[in-house]
Order: sequence, then structure tokens, then C-alpha cells
Amino acid sequence: AKTHRHPAFKKLHTMPYDETNVFAKIIAGEIPCFKIFETDDVIAILDAFPAAQFHSLLIPKAKGYTTVDEMPAELAGKVFSQLPRLVKAVKDASGCEGVNVFQNNGKASGQEVGHVHIHVVPRTAGDGLMRLPKSASSMLPPDQGKAILAELQAKI
Repeated sequence: AKTHRHPAFKKLHTMPYDETNVFAKIIAGEIPCFKIFETDDVIAILDAFPAAQFHSLLIPKAKGYTTVDEMPAELAGKVFSQLPRLVKAVKDASGCEGVNVFQNNGKASGQEVGHVHIHVVPRTAGDGLMRLPKSASSMLPPDQGKAILAELQAKI
């Protein structure tokens, strides 16, 4: 049985890759940035419009990928392998109590730039920044869980 999806559910691939996006221009050196570090595969920069001081971005240098699911696993591994390094730098430099690490895929998720990027946002108690939605008040029923699991596993 198919699970019920919200009417607004759409494919992620509604945002085509734009070779002139701001991150492509930063990678090409056409736009200045505050570079934290760089490797052959990624660049880590301060977010130009930060949600909090020390808000940083980890950006793959490879062009052509709007969302993570479009990336080859090997490339995604190279990108995500640098995430602990950036998180540690943000934590140590900011003295924060916690860190949100998030990555938006598609416009419906809040993605504004059509180039894969990962946000690292330092947090302190009561800072009023983003919160995850509340969890359901009751546990996922076994029959519903099995149906969802079957759909997911059929796509792997």
C-alpha cells in the first residue's frame, strides 16, 4: 500500500543547476568570500548572510549538483568527510553550546542556491534560532512503518 503524501509533495529536481550561481562564482574566484579552509574537493566559508555569528558553509567544488542525491557517493563522501573539521572549528571558535548541521535539498526544503552546500550554525540555549518540528505524539504504528520501509527499500 502506498503511503499518503502531502499534496505539496514534489520531486526534488525542480531546481536546475545554474553555472552562474553564487557558489560557482565563489569557487571560480569571481566573488570574494571569507574562506575558512579549502581542499581539492571543498571550500568552507562564512555564510554571507549568517543566522548567527560563525555560521559557516561547506561547499563542494564540483559543479553540476543541485542536491545531494544527484552526487556520486564517492564525491559526497569526500565532501562530508570535511564536515567534522568545520564543525570543530565553529565550536571551538564560537564557544557555542551546540551546533546545527543541515543541508537543504530542493526549494520546498528552503534551498535558495542551486549548488549543494551544508550549513554549520553554532547554537546557545535560548538563542531563538530554528527548531526542528515536534515529534509525533505517538510512536509509528508497526503496519505503517512496514509499508513505508517497503517503499524506501524498493527505491534502493
